[in-house]
Amino acid sequence: MSTDDITALYGALSDTATALTGRYIELGEAARTPEEEEFWDTEVMGLREERRRIDSTDREAVLEHTRRWARELAELER
Repeated sequence: MSTDDITALYGALSDTATALTGRYIELGEAARTPEEEEFWDTEVMGLREERRRIDSTDREAVLEHTRRWARELAELER
């Protein structure tokens, strides 16, 4: 795999994580209770931490996280 390929894949991961973070923030802002708001804030922080731990040169890890986060984002947007 070329450097350009992994760069594009990591870019897709970054875009997906950003979109999912945005959705978590929207849900937190729409929360009806402090506990619900705290739940979504915790999700944001967890996602950010998980993203930081991904090896940007590990193609399989990048793909797995991108797919999982895209599925979760699709579920939350229903």
